[in-house]
Amino acid sequence: MIRLDELGEVTTFAEVARRFAGADWLTSFLETEDLNDPETNGIVVPRIVNASVRCEDTIKSGRGPWAVVIDGDLETSGDLVCRTNDYLSSALVVTGDVRARNVRFAASARVEIKGNLIVGGGLGIVSGAWGDGGAVLVARSCEAALVLLDGTTCVDADRCRRTVVCGARGWTEFTPDIHDHATFDEVFEPTVFDADGSVDYDRVMSLANAGRSALKPEVEDRLRQGKGLAPRAALTWLASDSRSQALMALGDDASMAVLVELLAERGHSVSIESLARSVRAMRGVRLGGPSPGT
Repeated sequence: MIRLDELGEVTTFAEVARRFAGADWLTSFLETEDLNDPETNGIVVPRIVNASVRCEDTIKSGRGPWAVVIDGDLETSGDLVCRTNDYLSSALVVTGDVRARNVRFAASARVEIKGNLIVGGGLGIVSGAWGDGGAVLVARSCEAALVLLDGTTCVDADRCRRTVVCGARGWTEFTPDIHDHATFDEVFEPTVFDADGSVDYDRVMSLANAGRSALKPEVEDRLRQGKGLAPRAALTWLASDSRSQALMALGDDASMAVLVELLAERGHSVSIESLARSVRAMRGVRLGGPSPGT
């Protein structure tokens, strides 16, 4: 495991302000210093990582408070976990894209990604909790199989148009696909519930890391279909097949047609349109942008 708040070089908030003057995230980042009382929360020592971070380990923050700028991309085959103890306001800014197996943010962790967030190749999970303590995630877009939020937490990421979202209706940043707690037992796998009948985020993450969904297959497929996306099982197979990976990288209509035929041979009925849209999500291509092969 890699400690997020030990990456890069120690700096000062004044130096961050000088170096990134004019950045739209700067004011929020600098607030981290004022939101923490040195006598009770400890002194926040900001850090800057002057290059992209690429690793194979889970990256996890400490208890806080912390403030980290990664001036580049963050890519890991492990998870990204940004959590704090209660009300220890902390901030992570990534000026590029983030790719991780799964992402979790909670308590007083504020995460801002200026590029795209892609988890599990578009098939992972983003979970967020305790937004009343300050937890929030902002990204240009969010590509995941599921965004799971409690009733006080929000994500602002291209409205998560290609992602199934479970959250509260009160947030204007997104429209939830699952929002009524009374329906949770109908849509989630029984193994994700704790003894009190609440969704256990650790269990959800464990399922995701085992390549399984927290949602019942028929529910997930129905919700994905409503967003014009291919079924998870079809995409999981494509992601594991070397020939299919090469075709997805090409991304043109001819490649999509071949992939549709390959999936049909395995019992998956998928349209070229839904597959192309799903491949865009897996690769983090923006909605309304160029086709995957351009």
